Amino acid sequence: MIRLTGRGAAAVTTAVLAVSGLGAAGQTSARAQTNPRAATLSADLTCNIGDLGQTAAVLDGWLTPPGNSYDAPARFWLHISNLNLQAPFPIDSWNGTAWVDVSGTENTTFQVSGSGGAVPEQGALTGDLAGDWAPAVAGTHFLRVGGIEVTVNSAQAGTVVVQCVPNGRPRAEVLQVAAPYRGSWARPPVRGFRPGPWYRPGMILHRPVWDRPGWQRPGWHRPGWHSPPVYHRPVGPGGGWHRPGFPIHHGG
Repeated sequence: MIRLTGRGAAAVTTAVLAVSGLGAAGQTSARAQTNPRAATLSADLTCNIGDLGQTAAVLDGWLTPPGNSYDAPARFWLHISNLNLQAPFPIDSWNGTAWVDVSGTENTTFQVSGSGGAVPEQGALTGDLAGDWAPAVAGTHFLRVGGIEVTVNSAQAGTVVVQCVPNGRPRAEVLQVAAPYRGSWARPPVRGFRPGPWYRPGMILHRPVWDRPGWQRPGWHRPGWHSPPVYHRPVGPGGGWHRPGFPIHHGG
């Protein structure tokens, strides 16, 4: 779940982080990440690693709304201070999108996107996702992170798509809109977040099996990550499976 630890928990301290690919014409944008309006959050996630399996993860960070009055679409920021996918190899770069669901006086969804650089083996993703939205109705809006999709690129593992679903329906922010935006804007269509067929509520996690190019050798194993067992073809006229260290039983 997402636990709100108090509004303005970060107080007045300012931490400015560069965000790649969020400015006009691909320029780098920067944002004061500590905002007295933002509440810190921690969300328990279930993440699916491509077709390799699932793992539990935690998203730490905060969601920053631009204010409660809107005369134009404004930029919302989701800061990720920690998202550990427990990858047993270094990540060269990543890009991601999060779906922010809005309920309360208005029901809609908008997206925030961004990218990041290198992450060491077993390291955590950090960075910022941003996107434009404008409330059209005054009142209380409840914002939550409905899903996250990250594409990681690694020289050792190639390109892997990761989908993360929050456990339950956690709330990230309560936005009190005093003056909504009444104008029109060319808002791109936003599809709702749809996890793949791997996901069902209350599912049992299937720990990922990582096959790294050049590392597919019998007996390869890393703590917490499992390689599949190696079976030999049937032996003898009556068949029977043979595994190293086990006696061979012939049919008949």
